[in-house]
Amino acid sequence: MTELTAEKVTEFFEQAAKVNTDAWNSQATYFEALVKRNTECFKDLGEARVSSFQEMSEATTFNQAFESNLAFEEKVREDLAGLQEKNTKSWESLLEQLTAIYTPAEVKPKAKAPKAKAPQPKAAKAAAQKPKAPQPKAAKLAAPKPKAPQAKAPQAKSAATSKAA
Repeated sequence: MTELTAEKVTEFFEQAAKVNTDAWNSQATYFEALVKRNTECFKDLGEARVSSFQEMSEATTFNQAFESNLAFEEKVREDLAGLQEKNTKSWESLLEQLTAIYTPAEVKPKAKAPKAKAPQPKAAKAAAQKPKAPQPKAAKLAAPKPKAPQAKAPQAKSAATSKAA
């Protein structure tokens, strides 16, 4: 059993502070990058929308205006799919970092020197070993399982009632 000492308490609090600081830094980095990615994506989409409106206003036919709007919609799909993929990868990376931070380090057991046994004569070793009794087979020990009562089939019941009628 380990003793509670001032050094161990101090070490515990230092480790806890380091873990919390590492976790805080990982999360702060993740959220800063998330805000930057999202802001950049939506800024680009806003500029693309303004550009598509400008193209639509300058269009001489309905088809030109419609094609300009379709091109913008395609850009939105591509950009948002890319943003989602980047955000998902970033989230998975954060989870890996936090798992690594919060997973406790394996405690290495202190190796103890094996105790030396006094040499025993062969007769004493043989007497110390207990003979193994034969084990009964599991099938003999298992009690038969009772069968659940079977419900009568509704067809048989209806056939019997129709014959009575």
